[in-house]
Amino acid sequence: MIMTPDYSLVARTAFLFVISNVTNDCPICNAELFARGWRPRVLIDGEGEKIILMPRRLMCSKCKRIHHELPDCIVPYKRHCAGTIEAIVDGKPEETLCLVACSASCSALHPGEEGTARRVAKWWRIMLPYLLNIFKSLSGKYKIRYRTMPVFTELVRAVVNSNNWTFPNLICTRSACMS
Repeated sequence: MIMTPDYSLVARTAFLFVISNVTNDCPICNAELFARGWRPRVLIDGEGEKIILMPRRLMCSKCKRIHHELPDCIVPYKRHCAGTIEAIVDGKPEETLCLVACSASCSALHPGEEGTARRVAKWWRIMLPYLLNIFKSLSGKYKIRYRTMPVFTELVRAVVNSNNWTFPNLICTRSACMS
């Protein structure tokens, strides 16, 4: 999985194709990646609308692994856009910035989705120490000093691009799994 902040969305039929404006290297072996196809990804934007994004599937020329090139408006393995999740994490789910469909404040969660907000908040409480430790180790490894805490999307992008994003089934936030 690779996250890119520099991309454009091109509408074709019912899909939004994610076109990256940069070339990426394999996060595992740093070899060249070449396009292998597209994969549909359903995303719920800040207005509650379902959008079908088509990120590219990239294959490494050396280790032959497949990587998905995700825009930074997506949080891996989550349905809601990064703006919605960031608003929930900040404690303001009613005012979120939708990064895909519009560039204005919009209502992120509809009535009846309080459970989603609770699960996302619980997921964040569990994930934050892990993400900060990965970020701290990356800062030490590359000798980078930060004056302020990185914002949500920067933190997620750094962990994803270092190939340290954990699979979601390893972290369960439903009460049935917690016993």
